[in-house]
Amino acid sequence: MSYSIVTTRHGWSVKNATCERVSPVFPTQGAAIEWAARRIERTAPQDRSCLACLRPFRSAGIHDRLCPQCDHHQDDGLGDEQRPTIRSRRT
Repeated sequence: MSYSIVTTRHGWSVKNATCERVSPVFPTQGAAIEWAARRIERTAPQDRSCLACLRPFRSAGIHDRLCPQCDHHQDDGLGDEQRPTIRSRRT
């Protein structure tokens, strides 16, 4: 994803490729550049550990935290017979 640093009436902000503002307004251009750099780094593909099995895998971004093997499982590991039931005090 590409970003651009633009001036606003109140400072500097970051816009994406479709010219939508994706950041807050910053008082300096340097602060806007730093914010964009952190966002690019955070969302870039990188090696991460799967949250379910802890195996390393190539993640597409911060939103992608399960490896392909664990992501295909529909069950959350608790099946209906193991899921706790909460009883109401009104009964």
